[in-house]
Amino acid sequence: MDKLLEIKDLRISLLTPYGRAYGVRGVSLDIAEGEKLGIVGESGCGKTLTAKAILGLHRRERTEISGSIVYKKKNGETVDLLRLREPELRKIRGSDISMVLQDSSLALSPIITVGRQMEDMILAHRAVGRHEAGRIAAKLLGDVGLSEPEMRLKCLPGELSGGQLQRICIAMAISSDPRLLIADEPTTALDAVTQAQILELLKNISAEKKMAVMLVTHNFSVIKRFCDRVCVMYAGEVAERGKVAEVTEDPRHRYTQGLLKSIPDGRKRRLEPLAGSLPDVYERITGCAFSERCPDRREDCRGEIPEISLGGTHCASCVLAGGEPNGG
Repeated sequence: MDKLLEIKDLRISLLTPYGRAYGVRGVSLDIAEGEKLGIVGESGCGKTLTAKAILGLHRRERTEISGSIVYKKKNGETVDLLRLREPELRKIRGSDISMVLQDSSLALSPIITVGRQMEDMILAHRAVGRHEAGRIAAKLLGDVGLSEPEMRLKCLPGELSGGQLQRICIAMAISSDPRLLIADEPTTALDAVTQAQILELLKNISAEKKMAVMLVTHNFSVIKRFCDRVCVMYAGEVAERGKVAEVTEDPRHRYTQGLLKSIPDGRKRRLEPLAGSLPDVYERITGCAFSERCPDRREDCRGEIPEISLGGTHCASCVLAGGEPNGG
């Protein structure tokens, strides 16, 4: 499959009152047309920072970004999103690439009806009148599984449940038929049943519209159920990557192994939480960022860590990755 988006050596530093915070430390990844890519890791690993950089959602006066994010447009032309000016980026943001934010209740204005907000979104990206925008909005709500869509359009966000609001945010995100949908923790605040419904909805929309989806989550169970490939992030870096089956059935980075051991998998075993915490974001890291928490750390973990190819699309940035499998 052709690459739709390719990130190379992305580095993001946040300028805070406490000093420079190194949020993303050299991330490289790509996503193909129609592919479902998962980005997984603990909170604070740089997943959302990476996703927001694609759409230029950082405050530029407080952020330093380097590297490249190359996007292939419909006409085959490629552009580096990090080099575009705001007016040029605005033509891509929301139309070619859309995003579903983590908290749907904060993504919508509490004092404006759902219908008005959806219509405004549609009018911003389609050459239609408001009446036609209302008709499109109602159809979209039906497409995402909401009953009585015309009535929902008249509601304020506070009158709807979390699952309904998340479906509305998804409907708004796909209203312009984007080629890439970035879903940032879209199921975090939902119960298990609603979570499964939202994932199934996204999977169906992706297949129907041949839309690529980048799913950002801390939940490996969600990755297993939804994604084709996965990138495991730790401390602003990609620790391991590959097809979901490659990574989950034969994890080679000690961090990936720890994540998988800390989630239920249907087997009767004691869950093993990861000891320790993420390194200080205000300090530069040399060598493996996970070494201080790693039970198998060695002296060479303090040096440069190469990305080791393990066959197929499977790679891991760990000096122990080429050794005997040590699955979760």
